[in-house]
Amino acid sequence: MRIKKILAKNYTEALTKVKNELGEDALIISTRSLKSDTTLGGAGNSGMVEITAAFEPSEKNQNAGLNGMTRNTESSPFKEDDLDLKALIFTLLTRTERAQSLGLKSHQFETYSKLVEGGLSERLACKIIEKASVGKLAGNIGPQSGLQGIRNLMKRVLHCKGEIELDGKGTKKVVFVGPTGAGKTTTIAKLAADFALRQNKKVVMATLDTYRMGAVDQLRIYGDIMRVPVETAENRSELKAIVQKHADKDLLLIDTAGKSHKEKAYSGQLNAMLKDLSNVETQLVLSVTAQEKIFQESVKQFSRLGIDRVLFTKMDEGMSFGPLFNFSLRTRIPFSYFTMGQRVPQDIEVANRDKVIKLIFN
Repeated sequence: MRIKKILAKNYTEALTKVKNELGEDALIISTRSLKSDTTLGGAGNSGMVEITAAFEPSEKNQNAGLNGMTRNTESSPFKEDDLDLKALIFTLLTRTERAQSLGLKSHQFETYSKLVEGGLSERLACKIIEKASVGKLAGNIGPQSGLQGIRNLMKRVLHCKGEIELDGKGTKKVVFVGPTGAGKTTTIAKLAADFALRQNKKVVMATLDTYRMGAVDQLRIYGDIMRVPVETAENRSELKAIVQKHADKDLLLIDTAGKSHKEKAYSGQLNAMLKDLSNVETQLVLSVTAQEKIFQESVKQFSRLGIDRVLFTKMDEGMSFGPLFNFSLRTRIPFSYFTMGQRVPQDIEVANRDKVIKLIFN
């Protein structure tokens, strides 16, 4: 493995040189911007960039590195099999340089930084700024400048659908799915308390989680306190019997076992249990403290059930809320509720756009 420094006027040109001179398999070690009077000398070289790349000599590039080349004494931190030069260079650039590479102007860098610090993806932040400035998103609201214009646009494109709707056409069944530890059981207890005690509706809770020790007992304790019946089902026929038994109820809240997003077969098992039911709504329960990639994998895992809404828990523990915005625009699944704490029934509220925007901007 050998190393060579490439000089160019900008990163695009430097990347082209790396590919042409060193080959597609060259590894980018570092990048930097050069000020005037550096390397080639003189003010005329202001704005030059330098990319340091490692490469294996071949017949094509063995003469490319004769000037300024040294032996590589350390193994490369990158896997050649996973190499994507464009993506790699993008991650090595400073935030300002990435903003420039995405087409933003200098007066937009501060806004871009605020959005990224709030948790928005860099490319989505760039798109929001661009669309807000020309009014091409959210119904042509017209050009707006500054953070307030950005806030207004972000609020308009967020999708919140609100609380569970009872249509009076028989028992509404709401199934809660999601990864382990997201807080499904406690959330169901909060919703049962709200509908039974505040809205005076007839509610029943059921659990399909017969795997986790204490899961049924936890729900029964809540049920005894609220005088809400609690049922357990291990298969499709038992669940169907529960539905028939409580046909006079307004709302059936169904708890499920938390599963890793890697257990792809679980959604198929749930789908088989639920397929005989009518008037069913599926809510995906996610913790804001989870990695953003878990959000996407959970959507894939339960997509065959048809996810109607997403409910985010542990809002009081979250450090960054931009991922909620990323999730909303990528999936278009509407938000239903937010929870923040363990108190039943207090620590739950209907999701709204203003809340999300305020959290993103601290």
